[in-house]
Amino acid sequence: MSPRTVQQNQSLRDESRAKLIAAALRLFGANGYERTSIKLIAEAAGVAQGLMYSHFASKEALLLAIFQQSIQDVYASFAMAEAGDPAQSQVERIIRAALTLVQERRDFWRLSYGVRMQPAVLKALGDDLPDWTGTIRATLEQALLASGAAQPQVEAAILFATIDGVAQHYVLDPDAYPLAAVTEALVARYQGGSHDSSLA
Repeated sequence: MSPRTVQQNQSLRDESRAKLIAAALRLFGANGYERTSIKLIAEAAGVAQGLMYSHFASKEALLLAIFQQSIQDVYASFAMAEAGDPAQSQVERIIRAALTLVQERRDFWRLSYGVRMQPAVLKALGDDLPDWTGTIRATLEQALLASGAAQPQVEAAILFATIDGVAQHYVLDPDAYPLAAVTEALVARYQGGSHDSSLA
């Protein structure tokens, strides 16, 4: 049997890493971050515990990797919104993209809301989380400025909080929460890119 090529080794390494991230996300969401051990994650991923440490130095590093991967999904959704249907305003496209992403990545957002209220856990994310939220808020502000909002900074803060609140209510009770109807109602408030603050 011939030895593996560098590309094959890297492919196997990437596959193991992806399995660990997926298992950790699933277990963190089901059991909570604090109650999920490294051993449990490795077993769920089908990866030897010792091998896991060649990918992630600690459980905190694994949590950070999950957040890094998920925030890249957010940025990708914004890029898709930017290049989306020109018949829709950029604000509308962002709202739709953001809430679609929450639906597709429900496990991550459930985890996100859980760890945000745990200061000790948040230390694992360092300065990254404030940087990410700042980038998201700035993206919303630019879209609202382009739409003609009189106070884009204030409106961006309101819209960010609204999307965040909708997402949180959805992940807490996805079967009962009317996400599609709420999305359409929120889009209607920003139809054409404008926002009537009296509707807020």
